[in-house]
Amino acid sequence: MIKSIEGIRGLAALLVALYHLGIGANYFPLIRNGYLFVDLFFVLSGFVICAAYRDSVQNASEFRYFILRRIGRLFPLLVFSTVAFVLLSNAIILAKKIAVAAGYSAILNNPGALEYLVPTTTEVLTTLTFTHALGVFDHLILNTPTWSISAEFYTYILFAAVCMFFKGPTRLVLIAVLGVIALIVSVWASVNIHNCIAEKGCLSLTYDFGFPRSVHSFCLGVMAFHSSRILRINTTGVQLSVALALFLLLTLVDHVPLAAFAFPVAFAVLVFGLSKDSGPLADALKPGVFQELGRRSYSIYLMHMPLLLIFENLTKRADSLISNIILVCTYIVTLYVISGWTYRLVESPLRDWFNRMAARGQAAAARTRA
Repeated sequence: MIKSIEGIRGLAALLVALYHLGIGANYFPLIRNGYLFVDLFFVLSGFVICAAYRDSVQNASEFRYFILRRIGRLFPLLVFSTVAFVLLSNAIILAKKIAVAAGYSAILNNPGALEYLVPTTTEVLTTLTFTHALGVFDHLILNTPTWSISAEFYTYILFAAVCMFFKGPTRLVLIAVLGVIALIVSVWASVNIHNCIAEKGCLSLTYDFGFPRSVHSFCLGVMAFHSSRILRINTTGVQLSVALALFLLLTLVDHVPLAAFAFPVAFAVLVFGLSKDSGPLADALKPGVFQELGRRSYSIYLMHMPLLLIFENLTKRADSLISNIILVCTYIVTLYVISGWTYRLVESPLRDWFNRMAARGQAAAARTRA
């Protein structure tokens, strides 16, 4: 495990969670444009998945067990967090109904919003099949950040298929071509469908074009991995340069929306710069707190939206700097604790169970071939 990459994953999850909380967005570009750090997740996935599986998906049997492991990584917490989101949403609605009936509607931010959240059959089926970011809907559904899990799952399938059918330089060229095609689609959709030049938010592709967004950044992560194996790295120079570039991009993207498309490239260079796990930025990401954030990053990412159901009303009432600081700190601590619970009780044990099942299947297949 590369500790600095584990640390940067945790920071990315926290930044996305702070982006959705919204406090400080008017003053801090890092929070205001936090949606872009989802692309860092995709780049990291490309790097890590390529490192682990580039030579181990050679046939249909290995493809099947690769997908089983990916399902075990993504599916249990996706379902748990979505169920938690629905249950908590309806618990809040019930509490509001009770408050209105008791004559306390004046203390509610939105006393008219009293409809229970009942997922449709299509929402349930697409969530269970990871297809809710493939253009089925014209909006985000349920636990909204799970769109990226949908996109990433099918990116895994694409990568595994490429690994199974292509080898050597041909594979690398094809991955580069797929990344370029995905970028072209992402730019076209952002500019022409979402009108991002006028309305900003370029690359904020989710329920409709989340898949090409994921493919583009994932392919950059794959290229970053291969580059790290053949190029000598001045870790200090790369890390300081990309940190400066990201600072400038965060400042620029508010005024030049198309600058958003440079972020995945910058993230790929960042991961490339961290790949040797040395240098000033890498050392800063190695302390235990960042490692724990990295371990809990998936839980942080998927559990922050259910938590926001509670905190979103509090953010509307925080009207001073002190109250905002207290609220942000409380949000971070609460999310950290909850993510620890879900990591230990849901994410880790069920992931391990799927991995053991895949390992048994692979062992049985090997014995049959022998």
